[in-house]
Amino acid sequence: MTKALRLGVLALALLGAGCSPSEEAQNGDTLRSDIPLRSAQYLFDNPEAAVEVKAMCDQWKASQRPLASWPAVVTENCNNENAARSRRLRRERTEHMKKQIGI
Repeated sequence: MTKALRLGVLALALLGAGCSPSEEAQNGDTLRSDIPLRSAQYLFDNPEAAVEVKAMCDQWKASQRPLASWPAVVTENCNNENAARSRRLRRERTEHMKKQIGI
C-alpha cells in the first residue's frame, strides 16, 4: 500500500510539473474566430484582407492548440490564406522569370 501511495504522489507531482504558468494562463480570450469565411480567390484579390486573416492564423498557431479544436471557419480561412499566398508567390516568380528571359 505504501508503494502504491508513493507512486501516486510521484505521478501527481510529475503531472503538476508538466503545466507551465504560460500554459495555465492560456484561456483563449485573445483568439479570434469572428472573421467571415473568405475564399482563396477573395484573399488573392484583396491582400489587405489576407493580412488580417494571416494575423488571426498566427495567433491560433501560437496558441499551440490542436488543429482539431480550432473552429472550422478559422481552419478554412487559414488554408485559403495559405493558398492565396502561394498563388501570389507563384505569379511573382513567373513574372520575374518572364522579365529575365525577355518575354
